Amino acid sequence: MEIKKLSKVIVSPNVTISTVIEAINKNGVMGVFVCDEDRELLGIIMDSDIRRATLRNLDLNASVKTIMKTSPFTIPHNVSSEKKKQLIIKSNHVLAPVIDENRKVVDYVFLPDILNNIYEYQNGENSNGDTAILPPQKILVIGGAGYIGSVLNDKLLRMGYKVRVLDLLLYGKDTLKAFEDEPNFEFIRGDCRDEETINRVLDGVDAVVHLGEIVGDSACRVNEAFTVEINYVATHKIVESCIKRYIKRFIFASSCSVYGHSEEEVNEQSVLNPVSLYARCKIQSEEAILGFNSTYFCPTILRLATVHGRSYRQRFDLVANLLTIKASAEKKIQIFGGGQWRPFVSVNDVGSSIIAVLHSDCHKVKNQIFNLGDSRENYQLFQIGKIIKDLIPDVEVEVLKEKEDKRNYRVSFEKIKKQLGFTAEYKIFDTVKDLTKAYNVEKLFHDYQDAKYHNSLSLKE
Repeated sequence: MEIKKLSKVIVSPNVTISTVIEAINKNGVMGVFVCDEDRELLGIIMDSDIRRATLRNLDLNASVKTIMKTSPFTIPHNVSSEKKKQLIIKSNHVLAPVIDENRKVVDYVFLPDILNNIYEYQNGENSNGDTAILPPQKILVIGGAGYIGSVLNDKLLRMGYKVRVLDLLLYGKDTLKAFEDEPNFEFIRGDCRDEETINRVLDGVDAVVHLGEIVGDSACRVNEAFTVEINYVATHKIVESCIKRYIKRFIFASSCSVYGHSEEEVNEQSVLNPVSLYARCKIQSEEAILGFNSTYFCPTILRLATVHGRSYRQRFDLVANLLTIKASAEKKIQIFGGGQWRPFVSVNDVGSSIIAVLHSDCHKVKNQIFNLGDSRENYQLFQIGKIIKDLIPDVEVEVLKEKEDKRNYRVSFEKIKKQLGFTAEYKIFDTVKDLTKAYNVEKLFHDYQDAKYHNSLSLKE
């Protein structure tokens, strides 16, 4: 390999982490090799290591030695090109240095380049896989026993899809009872951080919907190290496994919380301003997913508005759900601040939008980020109180100005409306009405304070 090209993937052990970030952004291979002045290999740093360090708030002016892996996977220089390809494909790595007998870096192998070449050879250079994922194709829903996942399962099965769910069941398994008699439903209990498990559940699937994360700011604070592993590291591994198996379609549930605080209406091109670990993990996961430059991989990122509504795995740690059930039970609700803008979307509409992405040709959704919601469903929090008051007239609404939530963002959803034709079917009004009926008429959720309805409380048990 030319020394000039090789120099783009090699850094000195004396440089800072910020210097490595610049090098990775420029070289296009998602990593660098740390070498001495003779190009002898000392370690390797991948973009995933950088992202993990960022989430840990590590000083970017620190030395690369603090995060580099000192025993990296390597490929010997004196094997054939075909053997080098086989070695990287069979490994759990994306980038590998090729070294001589003195551990001097003389070349490198980058997995996406190899897989792209294989795919183009097998399918023709003009094959872009621009086809929708339609029934009865098989969908893997990671986190399918959860609040959104269980609703999505139901919609997919009703449309004739085959559904496989991977879930660790952190919040119990009651939701699975609804699907016990479904012949097209398959459940596998497992951890999405485990590579063997991921490789097993990916076998034979046509698309992956990744919902399997710790959701919510308070839940993420329960164990921040665990959150980073689940919400970022696992996502990175899942994407790598999808690419190795030529699984084209991948949908990732991100969050509008990445906008954090903004006085202006935000869209997909707006500057991100996260105010929580949950949001920072979402951003790093988005960047990792879009960082894979693959011919055939077709990922789509959906930044969800604040979700509300009834589900097989009900939650009452979501603002609209919680305020409504408290209004029904206690006839008094408290709203912190009240002036903050927040976008909302029904859990049913989230499921419908995911299916809309599956039904879209790849060229419409590949490497695309869509805010998921409806511009008509942006509300200031005090307006949620008014909607509840209209439906439950005897409720007392108290606004606590001194305890304002830092998050404030009004979101445009014009992109998903124009490109995919998506608009919300359900509104906040519908959820308030439905949950009020569930409590008063159906006599449900009188135990709404139980930990099973709250992510953070469940994780603390």
